Amino acid sequence: MFYPDKNFINTLSAGERFIFLKIICGTVAANRLVSREELLYLKEAALKYDVSGESLANMIKSSDRKALIMQARMIDDRKKALMLIKDMCMVANIDNTLDDSEIDYILDIAAAMHIEPERVQEINAVVNEYLAVSQKACLLLEQEHWT
Repeated sequence: MFYPDKNFINTLSAGERFIFLKIICGTVAANRLVSREELLYLKEAALKYDVSGESLANMIKSSDRKALIMQARMIDDRKKALMLIKDMCMVANIDNTLDDSEIDYILDIAAAMHIEPERVQEINAVVNEYLAVSQKACLLLEQEHWT
């Protein structure tokens, strides 16, 4: 996971961490396909957000788009909202496929947090650049993961 601000997660309350992870799981549930890469990303996110990884499957299965959008409206700190969008873009792109249903979901969540579609597009572009560089670094360093 990539965080420009290494202390970002520490700024979130336990409730915010849980909401973030639920919304991120909703990104995976948007197209009803869970790839190995997405699942690994979610497990890592659960560790970083200090939320039980065991509840990930339930979060994905029980994703209710309307309820998640309502929860997103409670995130009124713009910096936190932008980081959530970044995480959503990461998980949506981690398997090298960005489905229309994932894009629609991310845009709905962004709108609920008053984040402009253009900003989402820019964040998504940066995430894709980061993923491409990470993949190249793994190849060059002959490693499975780039950290």
